Amino acid sequence: MTSLEEYADKIHDNIKKKEKDDIILDTIMKNTLKGRVEISNHYKRKYGVSLFEEINKNVGGDFGECASQLFLSPLEFCMHHLQIGLKNGDEVVMEQLTSRSIEDLNTIEKEFNRITGKDLKTELTNKFKGAVGKNLCNLWNTKRVENHNPDQRDCENYANTLINNKPKEWVENEDIFKEIFIQRSPEELILIARYYLKNTGKNLIDDIDNKVAGKNQTLLKEILYNNIMPHEIFADKMKKAVKGLGTDEYSLSRALVSRCDLDMNYIRDMYQTKYKVSLKEDIIDDTAGSYQKLCVYLCEK
Repeated sequence: MTSLEEYADKIHDNIKKKEKDDIILDTIMKNTLKGRVEISNHYKRKYGVSLFEEINKNVGGDFGECASQLFLSPLEFCMHHLQIGLKNGDEVVMEQLTSRSIEDLNTIEKEFNRITGKDLKTELTNKFKGAVGKNLCNLWNTKRVENHNPDQRDCENYANTLINNKPKEWVENEDIFKEIFIQRSPEELILIARYYLKNTGKNLIDDIDNKVAGKNQTLLKEILYNNIMPHEIFADKMKKAVKGLGTDEYSLSRALVSRCDLDMNYIRDMYQTKYKVSLKEDIIDDTAGSYQKLCVYLCEK
């Protein structure tokens, strides 16, 4: 059996050779997330360079960008995309932060400061003006409760709070935003959405789409989806990445890497149910070469 250190040595010895794609693929396919992170740690200790950077530098392209991320720890993965998101993409920042516990956010904040020398909350309020910036920082100030048996009357009252206030207030009224969208448990949010539908005849997510615009819309949807329907939002993100002319490889890779060790089987089922085609088929139609092999492997995990 190949040891983790031997995997690291094999990549190092072949990183500039023609066979590097197959060796990196083989290493990924034969190791868990924990094993891949250990391989990366071995590589750094022995060769003095990050395996993530080594793959990006010597392999490059869509395959190199995707494969390199599979050797990052969950915290390193978050840091990588958080920094990209603060430069280029609002959705990426919200995706990385909205489903985290206060404990996770505190760790992320400290690591961000260590890596960049900057204060994360200051960066958020600089990039996201007004209510969106404030509410992203509010994620640190309000602990989501762990209530697996929600009180039906309370949840109906929360639903009525949303119904009786204009959608603008859902984001701009900090009390409403914190008490409902940040503080409530996933089980409570599901029940609130059901009462919203029962009492208005409208789906809460659809109403967010219809009545809330721009970054406020993205923030509310990321919070709700990440807490109550993560399989659907990631199925949607993967479909968006492969549909139409050209593939959004960055979004596809990010989604596949972030979920391949968590719940890809549920995402596959949701994708098939919602779009009447398998995720694997869409990936094969839209990708090629080593990148295609890697994406197919990740979507089938």
